Amino acid sequence: MDWDKELNALAKPTNPFYKELRDMKPDKLVAEFAAAAPEEVQFAVKATVASLIGNMPDVVGESSVTTTGRNLASLMFNMQMTGYMFKNAEYRKGIVSSLRASEAEDGNGGGLTIANDPQSIALPPVSGKITVEIAPGMSAEVDAAAYMAELRNEVEGLRAELVRVQEEKALARSDEQPTGLIQYIQSLEGEDQKELTKTVSPEVLEAMSQLVSSLLFDLNIERDMQMAAPASKLRELLIVQLVNGYRLREMEIKDELKQKFWGL
Repeated sequence: MDWDKELNALAKPTNPFYKELRDMKPDKLVAEFAAAAPEEVQFAVKATVASLIGNMPDVVGESSVTTTGRNLASLMFNMQMTGYMFKNAEYRKGIVSSLRASEAEDGNGGGLTIANDPQSIALPPVSGKITVEIAPGMSAEVDAAAYMAELRNEVEGLRAELVRVQEEKALARSDEQPTGLIQYIQSLEGEDQKELTKTVSPEVLEAMSQLVSSLLFDLNIERDMQMAAPASKLRELLIVQLVNGYRLREMEIKDELKQKFWGL
């Protein structure tokens, strides 16, 4: 990270995303997140921080973390991107759950839609006789109406079997479906995971960078400075950065909707 470049960026016209978060006190930001964010998102935030610096209670012993300003800046930026990803994953996971619930309510075998469903097609009446080839060189004349009825019964039987198979597959997928947000993200393929952060706009990236730069400036931490901080304080700092990223995605979505529907 080019420190001088990042600090100079603070003199540019204020980024609205940055300004909104910068004007909000961290304790209020986290309190609003705790009150509104789904439980699985809050758990993901806590688990992410715990995996980085541990989760030892203060009564056992306060540990200290030593790092440099450059590494701390990189860590905070990564935490914001992770929070941003959590919001997208929450949104995507919710859509998938809603679709599955809708399919189940439809009673359509886990969402199976069969084109030209025989139950939905009114076949024209038939009469007379038709010739059916039973085997090579062997044919028989049968009643057309009876033959069509037999075909319909066979189709219905095949349809019922196909629905059964689809229901079994849907049940298996339901059993395998991860319930937690982190497990859901881990279950995605590589490209699908990348999609969770591909939506980030230049304005949000700029806001992330400015938030990191301004915080380090306030703390008087230079990029090559080596520093030590209590693990509990670092934990609080990283939680705020995760929440920042989560809120930035919420704000970005709100801004996208304004532009799309109101042209603002």
